[in-house]
Amino acid sequence: MTTKKKGPVAPKKNGRPQALGPDARTLATVRGLGRIQATTRECAAVLGVSHQTFIATMQRHPEIGAVLDQGKELGKRSLRRTQFQLAQSNAGMAIFLGKNYLDQTDRQDITSSVTVDVTVTDARSKLERLITRHVGAEKAASGAGKPH
Repeated sequence: MTTKKKGPVAPKKNGRPQALGPDARTLATVRGLGRIQATTRECAAVLGVSHQTFIATMQRHPEIGAVLDQGKELGKRSLRRTQFQLAQSNAGMAIFLGKNYLDQTDRQDITSSVTVDVTVTDARSKLERLITRHVGAEKAASGAGKPH
């Protein structure tokens, strides 16, 4: 009887199969969700898994996170292109883009002129009158109860 040598034995997989993996369909879905700036919670809901499962899958398979980021950048590019096309016929969009990309600002020309003429002597005389009134009122109040 001859014994055959067995090659390395793959470890036995226990537990549930992964709910999500980096297959072509999942990557295409995640890229599409990224294009519309979907959050990780929204991605999880569309893929039918919990948010924790989606985050754990992205940690196990970094390519999923990379595809999500790539999709988001593609979405931004598409949105920018649409905005520039819209600016051709929409003054509001042209103004918005000018402010954000060309550092343009709305300039409000508000001119105001107020002249206040207060001299030190005016302030001093007002202060002296107030002190005199206050001291006079205190003397009158304290002297009112005493006979002369």
